Amino acid sequence: MFLMGYAEIILFCIAVVLVMLLALRSSMSRLANRNILSRLFLLVIFSLVLNLVTKCLAGTDFRWGNALNSILSCVYLVSCLWVIFMSWRFVGYTMELDFWNNRRKLLLYAIPSLVGSAFSIVSIWTGWVFYIGNGTIYTRGPLFVVYVICCYLYLVWMSLVAGRRIFMKRYYADRLLYLSLSSFGAFPIIGVLVQVLYPDIPGAASAMVLSMLLAFLTTQSRMISTDPLTKLNNRNQLNAFLDAKLRQPTSDKGLYFFVLDIDNFKSINDNFGHMEGDRALNLVAKILKKTCGPKGCFISRFGGDEFNLVATLGGRETPADIYAPIREALALESESLPYNLSMSIGYAECLGNGEMLPDLFARADDMLYAEKKAKKQKKEE
Repeated sequence: MFLMGYAEIILFCIAVVLVMLLALRSSMSRLANRNILSRLFLLVIFSLVLNLVTKCLAGTDFRWGNALNSILSCVYLVSCLWVIFMSWRFVGYTMELDFWNNRRKLLLYAIPSLVGSAFSIVSIWTGWVFYIGNGTIYTRGPLFVVYVICCYLYLVWMSLVAGRRIFMKRYYADRLLYLSLSSFGAFPIIGVLVQVLYPDIPGAASAMVLSMLLAFLTTQSRMISTDPLTKLNNRNQLNAFLDAKLRQPTSDKGLYFFVLDIDNFKSINDNFGHMEGDRALNLVAKILKKTCGPKGCFISRFGGDEFNLVATLGGRETPADIYAPIREALALESESLPYNLSMSIGYAECLGNGEMLPDLFARADDMLYAEKKAKKQKKEE
């Protein structure tokens, strides 16, 4: 009866991961995290199948039972470690940390996984992490705690580093994403602890699949509302956000809409290639996040080389408090580039009284093109 209940939970977990894998494979996204997630899902399915097989072998009595269960248990423990490592790598990629595709750093950070894997493999002969006793029963060894520590190093890191950003003002707009990423560590921490205390409950597998499901749903949601290149909000999100703001104006603060356009973007593409053009767009996106994110601005890429900001300004705040830091950061960034990275900026304050989106866009665009015209005339002089 116990085995049936355990098997039902594991089979349900496998089904959930399979559904996510199929949904991911049918997605039009070509982002790197799709490949990382695909490999992670396959590895999870593999480890879940091994878990179920080793449980089914426990208590059986045949000639090679102990040897077979010992090998499969070893492979299962090693695969679990690498599931956690791949989860950690996915979190690192999504957070745009510098290690996720750096081979040297990855090798260094893979040391806990390598140590845990080595201990698991030699346990076939030494029984350090586990051993198979009479009746092919799996039993933890005296150094099983070393294996658990290797797992927890990654889990605690994921939980703390991603969770920290939830409370940072500059990442406020992405707090739901970082909440889901922190669950990659937090849920398995609890699940592994439950399974350590109660070996007959598949807590680790259930917790890992639950955290993956949360991260998957968050990622899919962001794909719908996020520009794939810059990871900023897209045009649809801008329209929805601005429409909601116009319907519910605030009396104590002014609502401002900014239009930003990269100067001479076509010449960057023509002279340095489209890859450099994409790099320029990403540099602008990072600068906008850094300078405007902490001020609570809504940031989006409208399309091409055009970006938008929505800001609420009160008290002595003026539009210059938004655009001046952007210009300074662009000028500083240009010092290390083979071209000048600058932007023309127009803005308009919402007048209320039922003002519609096209009117707000038009007034901001008028100011933008006036600045572009002034720059062109100055250059010709």
